[in-house]
Amino acid sequence: MLILSHLNYDLPVLRMSDSVSKTQKTLRANGINALAVVEKKQYIGLVTEETLAQAISPDQTIADLQSHFSTFQMEEDEDVLASLPWFDDSTVELIAITNPSGLFTGYLTKSTVGNLLLKSGLEQKNGGIIRIPFQSSRDSLSSIIRIIEEENGFVVRSFFQEPILVIQVQTETFGKIISNLERHGIFIEKAFVFGEQLEVDQDRFDHLMRFIDL
Repeated sequence: MLILSHLNYDLPVLRMSDSVSKTQKTLRANGINALAVVEKKQYIGLVTEETLAQAISPDQTIADLQSHFSTFQMEEDEDVLASLPWFDDSTVELIAITNPSGLFTGYLTKSTVGNLLLKSGLEQKNGGIIRIPFQSSRDSLSSIIRIIEEENGFVVRSFFQEPILVIQVQTETFGKIISNLERHGIFIEKAFVFGEQLEVDQDRFDHLMRFIDL
């Protein structure tokens, strides 16, 4: 499920010249807690309610708050399921989506992801997503991949945003892969499982269940 097929184009974007008060009104009018700032189609960052709380005056422009913008974004050709760790960690209800050139193309919302998982996400190819706080002095990406492959797992894609490594794995023994990684000293912060698993860590499966209980 590529993100591009599930974008929301209805929500507005903000401009750097928008005032804090106008931004607050826009958020309330759309029933959302964050929006993207876009200039000449280029994605600048995400303004959240926490960002606006840093303002000294409602008349300030959001350009004054740029250092508080969230710069997190995903590209339109990524898998929808790769958004799970972000949504699980954050109270923000959407992700800004860009093309490979960094141009804003739309939003992926938490409700869209939840609905997709409820309807078909658990019927996709078996596997899951692993989130690892990666330390180069301690961890080795090649070793992590080798451990996964030894259990007949296939690394579909990986994403690194220091210090977090997110790996999407296709496998029928997701629970066993998690156990082996931990046995080799790899700290697993969170894991999300989908598909019919031969072995499932119930606690981690519950992470996913809590996420889709919207």
